[in-house]
Amino acid sequence: MRTPLDRCDGALLAAFTLIALLGTLNNCLLVNDGGIQLSAGWLGNAWDLYLGQLAARAVSMLVAFGPAWAAREAFDLGPASYVLVAHLLYFAVPFLLWVAIRAIEPHRTFSRLYLATALVLIYFPTELILGAGLWLMWAAVAADPSRSMRQLILVTLLLGLVMVLVHAALALMSLVYAIAGGALSLFGRGPPRRMLGAALAMSLLLLAGYAATSALLPPTNPTILRALAANRHDYVDPVWMLATLALFPMLPALWLLLVSPGLETARLRWHLSPRVEMIVAVIGIWFAANGVSLLTWLFARHTGGYALVLALALALAAPARDWLARARRPLMLFAAIMTVAAFSYAIDLALFGRFVQQYSSNGVIDVNASTSKPWPPRQDLTVGTRSYFKWAAGDDYVRDVVVPDYDWYLVTLPFHSFFSSDGLTVLFHRIPPTGWVPFECAPVEQALRSAHSDARRMFLRFLDEHYCVR
Repeated sequence: MRTPLDRCDGALLAAFTLIALLGTLNNCLLVNDGGIQLSAGWLGNAWDLYLGQLAARAVSMLVAFGPAWAAREAFDLGPASYVLVAHLLYFAVPFLLWVAIRAIEPHRTFSRLYLATALVLIYFPTELILGAGLWLMWAAVAADPSRSMRQLILVTLLLGLVMVLVHAALALMSLVYAIAGGALSLFGRGPPRRMLGAALAMSLLLLAGYAATSALLPPTNPTILRALAANRHDYVDPVWMLATLALFPMLPALWLLLVSPGLETARLRWHLSPRVEMIVAVIGIWFAANGVSLLTWLFARHTGGYALVLALALALAAPARDWLARARRPLMLFAAIMTVAAFSYAIDLALFGRFVQQYSSNGVIDVNASTSKPWPPRQDLTVGTRSYFKWAAGDDYVRDVVVPDYDWYLVTLPFHSFFSSDGLTVLFHRIPPTGWVPFECAPVEQALRSAHSDARRMFLRFLDEHYCVR
């Protein structure tokens, strides 16, 4: 069953390569949290500046952005070259995880599900990109009958301790897998029995670890605490998760295609026929072209992990050869949807980048204080034309749709403008009193004292004056 690349693997890998290329060319990480996380490695000691504020997620942060930090230390990269290298290293992480899963899995189910899921998560630096890879590595060992119980216990403990410092959603994924697998077992169609006990043990280990890290390693930035508290139910609130699927219908189309082959091979009464799968794919492609925005990638993480574990539980309820044969078509359709979404997103990012360049000039500029060139106002997230047919959602597409969507964070504009201009320009919004302030002033001031270039000093001085909390 450990076959070389077939056309399904090729389609998923081609989609991933395209997404990584387009994301790198358009600096995709600079319009979301990645702008802050990535910039810390160029400005100075990334751990002191930002990563240490979220020490409970240290593993995922260091894996995603530590290599770029090391590259800057080794080669003293300028802003533009650093951000290019940082994107390439960031996209290398899921690729290497996919390679690692292929090396240990008993059959190709695990690597194909991981690569498909990574396509949907990759444009937002969620901890689940690493977490899902580690979780599937553990599941591959647990599902392999050639592995001894001693090996399974050891791998559960070792990977569990690592995953504790990734994200709490992994505990919920393990629990959902145990529940789904247990429900299938009642009908005699469940995954390997020892996996259910191992999944339950993993969920308990991760829940205990999360409780410990929450108590021992709380965020040091009070505005991060406030933001985390406001979003703490996003992975457990079913109403919220259903709302994200309604806002971005590409997501339910993708998750249906992911679980579809398992519904049939597990011999469940309800399943999607090839014709229905094609209809779902057409719907997904429509919304990939007409509905994706920055928030699509942000909200995908709240349901993506559960779709992955459900798809795996269904896949392991049947002989691997049956699922692998049945999954080829829906996973290739999955890749097609993501390819269209990548192009749609790339167009928006390019338009946003060109708009930002129109305001660029040397120095630091408060865009809201400009009277000669007013900045488009922020718009609240609503269900409507912008979600279902974004190209017709405003008289001026860039002004009325792209900028409000991609400037939704407010806080990331300085990072995008600075790195895109190779360190010449900082465009910024003033952070509202209840907003997220990404840096603490003490490490910013320390980095400023040791900064050696004019561009680095300019940006750190800006952070010290506007974007740090004392």
